[in-house]
Amino acid sequence: MIILASSSVSRAELLKKEKIDFKQVEFNYNENLDKSLPASIYVQKIVLEKERQFYAKFQAKFQNDNVLFADSIVRAGETILTKAHTKEEAYEMLILQSGNSVDILSAFLLKAPQKRIFSLSKTTLFFKEFDEKQIKAYIQSGLYKGKAGAIMCEGFHKNYIIQHNGNLNTALGLDTNTLKTYL
Repeated sequence: MIILASSSVSRAELLKKEKIDFKQVEFNYNENLDKSLPASIYVQKIVLEKERQFYAKFQAKFQNDNVLFADSIVRAGETILTKAHTKEEAYEMLILQSGNSVDILSAFLLKAPQKRIFSLSKTTLFFKEFDEKQIKAYIQSGLYKGKAGAIMCEGFHKNYIIQHNGNLNTALGLDTNTLKTYL
């Protein structure tokens, strides 16, 4: 069994879908880092920061458990998109994506008593133009909240994806294929 050190509903659903035995420990992290870093470095540093914050709070409670930390970000061109905090931010993110491609970078750290596994995965999504009315309805629904880049592959974005390169689970927040090789 693993401890999912995350409040992410999407990651929990991915683990259930893959029949990975886990217990979710919800924890809110401060995920603010310098966004001038390259996206691949940024997402990895966030995962390491999550590990630091988690153990600062829980100290030795999970010392002998397999603990999973993960984070995802979206890169539109050279712009790093994290979670939108306002409807305006969500709208700006969606406009950047409409008719373009984005990279979703997902990193995870599996910390076990005798090992540390660190993984970085990338999936590129290619989108057709978004319908303005559907953008506004999606934002009004609030479903963008908690989603990197306001991307919801299983919802709003699903009908706009023309093509993808990489694992869709990475786009949903966790490369379960790689994770399963280490369990």
